[in-house]
Amino acid sequence: MQLDFTLSFTETQWICFDDSIEILADSLEELDTSIEKHLRQKYQTGTFRIKMFFDFDRFPKWYRQYMPHYFNRDFTYNLN
Repeated sequence: MQLDFTLSFTETQWICFDDSIEILADSLEELDTSIEKHLRQKYQTGTFRIKMFFDFDRFPKWYRQYMPHYFNRDFTYNLN
């Protein structure tokens, strides 16, 4: 199953959201852990392709030297 999220940033936290959920975290690693926890609570088993597309309107100023598509993320969780 593929799940598409928007990845954004406030002044202090990363945000991953779609129409049904919003997850906030201090780091991308913490965000990944929270997404996996959410999937384990919602589904017992399955393989999930997670795609995150960065919201350029909230692109952190200190990352402006990089292209925003560098922050698009694509990975898979296997809950078996």
